[in-house]
Amino acid sequence: MNISLPLISVILPVYNAEHTLGEAIESILNQTFASFELIIINDGSTDASEKIVLQYEDKRIKYFSNDGNKGLIYTLNRGLGLARGKYIARMDADDISLPTRFEKQVRILEENSSVIVCGSRIRYFGIKKRKSVYIAPESSEENKKWLVRESCFAHPTVMMRKDVLVNNRIGYHPDYKNAEDYKLWIDLAPYGAFYNIQEVLLNYRLSPTQITQSHNTEQKKNARRCRREYLSRLLKNARLPEKIDITTIHAFRRYSQINPYILETLYMSFDTYDMLALLYYIFSFDWIHISRLSNLAILKRFLKGKNPLL
Repeated sequence: MNISLPLISVILPVYNAEHTLGEAIESILNQTFASFELIIINDGSTDASEKIVLQYEDKRIKYFSNDGNKGLIYTLNRGLGLARGKYIARMDADDISLPTRFEKQVRILEENSSVIVCGSRIRYFGIKKRKSVYIAPESSEENKKWLVRESCFAHPTVMMRKDVLVNNRIGYHPDYKNAEDYKLWIDLAPYGAFYNIQEVLLNYRLSPTQITQSHNTEQKKNARRCRREYLSRLLKNARLPEKIDITTIHAFRRYSQINPYILETLYMSFDTYDMLALLYYIFSFDWIHISRLSNLAILKRFLKGKNPLL
């Protein structure tokens, strides 16, 4: 490998982040592992974001600016195209990477050639409306099983092998807005192992905007598409009906031996939560094989209803 090239390319998209950007940049520049380039892409900011970036004289910073506001997916894919490193690391303009993040992720990737994506736990800060620490699945097997339910990585924590992305022509899919990371993990899953370091390596800032985004209609729609796509793969392309009901549970129960999250995901996707479905849920004893938290989530749907996962 050319020693003049950085080992890591950090992709940091920026859009109107003047209040948090400096802290995010400094958390990268202060990493104990120093062989990286920090690719900062300004996505048409109208505030002082550009001025803040230009104040830094560190040669590891590579600054680019989009011709107007192109959106996150375009910006991330531009970053992938600009990256020169062996590894791609993600960073957001309002988060804080802890000093040893890169050091620990590089160690995992260098010592485990099968691992293609490495994330970590995160600690939330800002709005105090969520548990303080996100418990990410550790093993590759558990991460890939979890994809039936939701994304298995906290996106800003990940470090990925660039060659896997390039060789398989994988990037952020433009048709999966607000769920582009979820789609990426599904696309990458066949090509290697996933791993989450069981340590907080990033502080993830919560804000009112992010809370609103998490309930965005488009995000829910595209996350549902991701689940159906991944589940279809696990089911060997067996046709999943548009409306999930007791009949679906009967038809696909055997697949829960492959992945225990399939059964609870189906229960969280009923078209109608009526008395018949509740009685079936109770007397089938399926709840015995479902985690306590998931049982609570399913029972809550019987009381209040909720958008289906599938």
